[in-house]
Amino acid sequence: MTHCTRRFLAGLLAAAALMPLAGWAQAPMDSLRGAAFTQVTRPVAQITQRGAINRLMNELIITPRIPRDSVSRIEVIDVTENGYGPDDLVVVYPSGETFNIQPGMITERVADIMSSWRLESEFQYDGALIAADSLRPDTAQAGASRSDSVRAGAAGLRKPAQYSITADLLEAVQRNYSGDSLSVLLERTDQGLTVEMWNYDESRMRFEPPDMGPPDTVRVRDMVYVVRSDSVVYDVIYINKTVEETTYIPEEGPVSSAPPPPGGSTGAGRERR
Repeated sequence: MTHCTRRFLAGLLAAAALMPLAGWAQAPMDSLRGAAFTQVTRPVAQITQRGAINRLMNELIITPRIPRDSVSRIEVIDVTENGYGPDDLVVVYPSGETFNIQPGMITERVADIMSSWRLESEFQYDGALIAADSLRPDTAQAGASRSDSVRAGAAGLRKPAQYSITADLLEAVQRNYSGDSLSVLLERTDQGLTVEMWNYDESRMRFEPPDMGPPDTVRVRDMVYVVRSDSVVYDVIYINKTVEETTYIPEEGPVSSAPPPPGGSTGAGRERR
């Protein structure tokens, strides 16, 4: 069985490596401490079926130090990211031995097998940098007049939960970071959570709390005008209380509980003219 996924690979970019080779001996070793850290992802094909493991080791002439029958998994890493083939790496487990794929090892049979390996990413978004709300399924549908929302909304209908997670993450980044580039790794397993950030400008980070919207309980002081359709008189009611819920009043309106005035009674407690 072959399973294709992506693997994060850590890398160090050393400024000292840009020096001419002739001057390398004179370069102080302390200059290597200035290496910059970054991470990249590369497609990885995992082979776990015994027959496929043996066939691939035979085709690529892989001779691990451990017994062949103890090899439990083989990973082929597309280091060059141009498709599986020459100059990529093969990792044998459980020993972790690595082997470079030489161009002469790629026979027509091996090339045919490797060309069938495809990345099995369950969800991926690649596109222009747009507003986070444009990726939310409900908001994207409401704003379907914009081309970016149309594309995101159509996809969000198929995977609304995934697009909602993407929108939440993007909204948090846009709210707290004003820089251009930022890389984030988020991985959750049954063992715990891993979050890493790199490739960003620390000075452009600024905490901004999310907009929580109006609270459930609001204190108000306002006036309600009760207009009578059969009268030119209106009642003014002052409100100074805690609003806990909304009450819908029938169209005909409430009837005043005040005692009727002398000489007659009206629905709102005032004499008709």
